[in-house]
Amino acid sequence: MRLLVYSKSVEAFNGFVRQWWREPVDYTAQVEYFGKRSMARAIQTLIGLGTCMHGIVTLTVILPFVGTLASQVVVALFGLLQIGWGSSWCFLPWPSRAKSLAFAASADIGIAAMMQVDASWLAGLFGFNAFAMISVYLMFFDGPKVLAGHAFWTLLSSAVFAMQISESTAFATVSFTLSAVAAITPLVFSPLGVQLGIWAMRKDAHESVTDPLTGLLNRRGLSLHVEDLLRDTPPACTEVVVVVVDLDRFKDVNDTFGHLVGDEVLIRSARRIKSAVRGSALVARVGGEEFVVVDLADRGVEDRWDFDRIREAIAAPAPHEITASVGVTSISLATFAEPGANCVALIDGCIASADRAMFDAKRNGGNTTIM
Repeated sequence: MRLLVYSKSVEAFNGFVRQWWREPVDYTAQVEYFGKRSMARAIQTLIGLGTCMHGIVTLTVILPFVGTLASQVVVALFGLLQIGWGSSWCFLPWPSRAKSLAFAASADIGIAAMMQVDASWLAGLFGFNAFAMISVYLMFFDGPKVLAGHAFWTLLSSAVFAMQISESTAFATVSFTLSAVAAITPLVFSPLGVQLGIWAMRKDAHESVTDPLTGLLNRRGLSLHVEDLLRDTPPACTEVVVVVVDLDRFKDVNDTFGHLVGDEVLIRSARRIKSAVRGSALVARVGGEEFVVVDLADRGVEDRWDFDRIREAIAAPAPHEITASVGVTSISLATFAEPGANCVALIDGCIASADRAMFDAKRNGGNTTIM
């Protein structure tokens, strides 16, 4: 029995690891996480200063102890490259993923080259620390495949370095190299385990705020993201608009065609609501067939046509057609800036008001928008 439980546990863990390994890297979302919290510029500067410091240490500490001219050229180029990258991080916009990969790859190549042309204990210690810093960067800003590639490159570079060191000492080359590789392998690959843990926590956090069927926010996710929406307010916006959308006679769909078809209708409706609103809008599924949209708007451009567009998108021709009743309300953006204002409570009040308008639309026969 214990063996069976253990086997199932191992199988579940293997499946979890496979999902982590295969999941595409959402570099933009990871960067936006820091941007939405006004941390991006500070993190950029820290990465830039750390990279510049690497370059300065290379030029002032490592370079004076390098012997041959060719070795001095390689070490000097690596130091200048690091200072260049550091300046880029400090003064330019956050790099694209391609530029991020170029940053990591050029550092890996430069560190390895510096360790090979000057096989000294000082260069080895500095190089291994530099590899570790790239591992930390990749843990947060890239995926397991790139991090694994970096780990294997670090291990290969360290093995070649150990072979060179052994040739200039009394150590036996093969045994010393194998011992060195065995000693550093846990350190080299431990960032993969850390990243797996970070990914698991991110996944759990995402699932706790997301509706599993439609992929929209759930009620908790809507409450958590409202502050982000208010923080990124365009200058022209003066109103917070809340829209409640409820599918008409959805129970009839379930009763007639079954819950699988009902789920398809919900997924299709969620997709159509998303397509009918601005990309900045928060869209959540807060009940069985009830959806909420929260967005910012200029009072002067609020009109029925904008909200009718949501209803018309849902009612567009499709298998198992359905309509929706829509209730709309709005509140001044200035209300959220008043002393003691609770933005979640204010939004909940708006949802309740829009919900009442939605029920008025249903009493009018459905497929109607009421503000």
